[in-house]
Amino acid sequence: MTGHLLYGKYIFNKKENTWSPDKNERRALHDPYNRFIHVVFSLSRGKSLVFCDARKFGKVTLIPTDKLYDKKYGLEKLGPEPLDKNFSLNNFTKRILKKKNSNIKTVLMDQTIIAGIGNIYSDEILWASGVHPESKPLYIPKEKYRNMYENMQILLRKGIKFGGDSMSDYRNIDGKKGRFQNYHNIYQRKNEPCLKKNCRGIIKRRVINGRSAHLCDKHQSLYNKA
Repeated sequence: MTGHLLYGKYIFNKKENTWSPDKNERRALHDPYNRFIHVVFSLSRGKSLVFCDARKFGKVTLIPTDKLYDKKYGLEKLGPEPLDKNFSLNNFTKRILKKKNSNIKTVLMDQTIIAGIGNIYSDEILWASGVHPESKPLYIPKEKYRNMYENMQILLRKGIKFGGDSMSDYRNIDGKKGRFQNYHNIYQRKNEPCLKKNCRGIIKRRVINGRSAHLCDKHQSLYNKA
């Protein structure tokens, strides 16, 4: 949910028991959101790779390569990578239907179904696909699965192109913000007009299974019954 890797020269303050970038390091590493250092890997030439995580949701585990998918480490439960060339529309549909009576937004964010889709991208995918976040997979039309699959790939690649989303605390390895937050169509746009062409809807926000969801009920159809 949060956390990012940073690279540079880091100094340990023994008195305060904290790590911070050297005073001569590039300015971005001194961003306040980059100060929550929990793990430091010392590299060559005096540099370090550090893990920064403000909310402490992250986990670091050392795993022998041949034991990577042993059950005791938990990684065997991760779903497939959505941009993998072998992850087809058919695979996508089958995995979503594993939780056919759950809310589609929650299913998209379930890391055991598909790895890597978070709150922001799930909102954007559903908005672009015209699917209400409380729709049930069992009742979503076949053509909407194609829409979601294609928009998932488009939006994730767009996120990569723009260096990630820094609406919150995410920063890249150099400590700089990504730019995907400048291209949101729906996320964090509560009470604003919908940006979809010829749609006169107003963006709403509600909580679904404990997570915030943004939607336009004008063009995002609710599929919850036959």
